Amino acid sequence: MTNRLKIFFAFFLAVFFLQAHSLSAKDNDSIYFFRSEKVYEPLEAGILEARIGFQKYTNTDYLKLDIGASLDVVAVKSGNKIFSAGADFFTFSNLRTESNFKFPVDAIDYFFGINLNFKSNISKDRRVSARFRLSHISSHLQDGHVYERTDTIFTPFVFSKEFFDLSAIYEYDISRNFLLRAQGGINFIFHSIPDEISPLSGQIGFEARYFLSDMLSFYISNEVTISEVSDATNANENLETGISLGRKNSRGITVFFNYYEGQDYRGQYYGSYLNTKGIGMKLEF
Repeated sequence: MTNRLKIFFAFFLAVFFLQAHSLSAKDNDSIYFFRSEKVYEPLEAGILEARIGFQKYTNTDYLKLDIGASLDVVAVKSGNKIFSAGADFFTFSNLRTESNFKFPVDAIDYFFGINLNFKSNISKDRRVSARFRLSHISSHLQDGHVYERTDTIFTPFVFSKEFFDLSAIYEYDISRNFLLRAQGGINFIFHSIPDEISPLSGQIGFEARYFLSDMLSFYISNEVTISEVSDATNANENLETGISLGRKNSRGITVFFNYYEGQDYRGQYYGSYLNTKGIGMKLEF
């Protein structure tokens, strides 16, 4: 962890716990540890988010494996507002599919960081939430990677970056069974290898979910990231739709279809074009 990352980490923890101390002095305030319900719930189509599950691409011989979690460590409730501090630790891996149920690992991206979150009820059917993350991500080729046969000597490629991002979500309950969510965010990289990575990018997203029953819901989610690569501005789209089994704000299981087109978000393929379609499953935690 770089010195700048340590300073940011210490500063935001200090701010949070000072806020927690001031709020906990009031009679109607509460402090929670390790909440099962996260204060900030990202869109289902969010790219750099913690998941547990997999996705089999239908247009390539690869699949994506997600392992990890994001959780709130401590939260403070004051009236209709909730503040929390948490951590993110997850990986997303690119695997090849072979016969006999073998999946050699091509590349892995490692993500870890801290987050500060906020949520408030605007009215009975409207809410707003926000998240600040300070994070590190690095990417590495694995022993399942297939190298092209060329006359050029292969030089290992180093990819890592430290960044912070700020995002907010507005939620509106159209009815008891119908929920709309709109998201906006900004990402700033303050250190990277290679150093020509564009430091600034933005995200916008939209999600609609309809509850067919207390245990079954259908959703469609879309996130577009605007970023610059090699002096060219790209709009990278990630669209996901699926069916979830599980109650609102509880654990469950989701089967989904995903479509991605744009800049490759996997570090070892930075700067490349990626177009995938896939069917997957994930556990909601």
